[in-house]
Amino acid sequence: MVQLSLIATVFGVERKIAMYEFSPGERPSPAVQETGKRHSRVRSCFTWIAALLLFAGGLGVGFMAAQWLSPGSLAAARNGGEGVDGLRNQFPIFWEAMELLYNDFYGEFPEPSESTYAAIRGVLNELDDPNTAFMSPEEANFFRENLQGSFEGIGARVDWDMTADTVVVVEPFENQPAWKAGIKRGDLITHVDGESILGTDLASAVEKIRGPKDTTVVLTVVRADSTAPFEVEVVRDRIEIPTIESRVVAGNLAYVRLNSFNENAGDLVRDAVEAALEEKPAGLIFDLRGNPGGLLRQAIDVAAVFLPKGQNVLIERFADGREEIYATEVEPVITDLPLVVLVNEGSASASEIVAGAIQDYRRGQLVGTVTYGKGSVQLPHTLSDDSILRVTVARWYTPDDRTIDGSGLQPDVLVELSEADREAQRDPQLEEAIRLLGGEAEALPVE
Repeated sequence: MVQLSLIATVFGVERKIAMYEFSPGERPSPAVQETGKRHSRVRSCFTWIAALLLFAGGLGVGFMAAQWLSPGSLAAARNGGEGVDGLRNQFPIFWEAMELLYNDFYGEFPEPSESTYAAIRGVLNELDDPNTAFMSPEEANFFRENLQGSFEGIGARVDWDMTADTVVVVEPFENQPAWKAGIKRGDLITHVDGESILGTDLASAVEKIRGPKDTTVVLTVVRADSTAPFEVEVVRDRIEIPTIESRVVAGNLAYVRLNSFNENAGDLVRDAVEAALEEKPAGLIFDLRGNPGGLLRQAIDVAAVFLPKGQNVLIERFADGREEIYATEVEPVITDLPLVVLVNEGSASASEIVAGAIQDYRRGQLVGTVTYGKGSVQLPHTLSDDSILRVTVARWYTPDDRTIDGSGLQPDVLVELSEADREAQRDPQLEEAIRLLGGEAEALPVE
């Protein structure tokens, strides 16, 4: 596993993965749940300020760049006909309240920018959509660094658990700092160096968890099978994110693993499959486990490696009823070599696009566990101070018009990979893929 994903990119736009499912029995403690609820209530108190502050500058909520709807007309359609002007008319109330607050409050005020960002996040919190999100300039820089393929941190993929209102560990990467320190999948992180992150947000929490190589961070962890929270010291390191891996398994089967859909993914997969064919394999295993997604264009290009030219890969639908269909545009590398695609709960967005198309066309079998279920599209806006606002603007569907949002793709062959398997260094999902392709059975280590 090689992808620490605070933020990924899908459809050429940024998106936050909001993984908050737990395995059976891995519910957060009541204390954590109640604390998270209290933070949520506090944030909601600022919603009216946030609504005014977000829209007063004319930000609005926009569609994709190709949809030439004006922000005013769109907002009007969704706000009883008043549109942004209705909010602007209320803005004097905001200044009235702020003047009283700044004149009378006994205590210190946050920096003006922090007040602005908190107000924006307040209204976003009311949307009940974890994928519509805001990043401060500092958080946006972390996002951009993540896209470069390397960063300094603990070496784990984390997401936001909506029930506990804090960070949950999706995957500690093998032999990386978090894994070495004993962090496990499903662990909730409630404090970083003694500072609570309950009720904050994923971006700001990850900013605290990350840090320079060779520095130590103390994480307070809540684990399902533990009676009380405990602290774990993790020494940060430089984390490199390779995009693709390939090799031969079981003697005569090609194995290609894609870790992210970055701007080179399509070419890398095409090159890897072409190189694999030179060995005349009996079948191919395409591993998308733990791949959180990436660029839409690259998802189409990757699908085109396996599907004939001109076949639909996905359907994109917008709130006004319009739709756009994306199809493969180049000749495939191979369309008849037996194929198995490995997926799990960490396979999201672009991974689900490719896997869904392969499944719909019966091009190959999906093996593993149910995928994440990220079927929405976000449009990013880089604001004047280099902060980023991402807005959900559409949903996408598989070629057979299936929606996977919130439900994920059901594998053709369900194979779990347990903690016991990991500890024993076994990969039953890969073993099943080999069996389906007629390869020689062998115990294979977890990737």
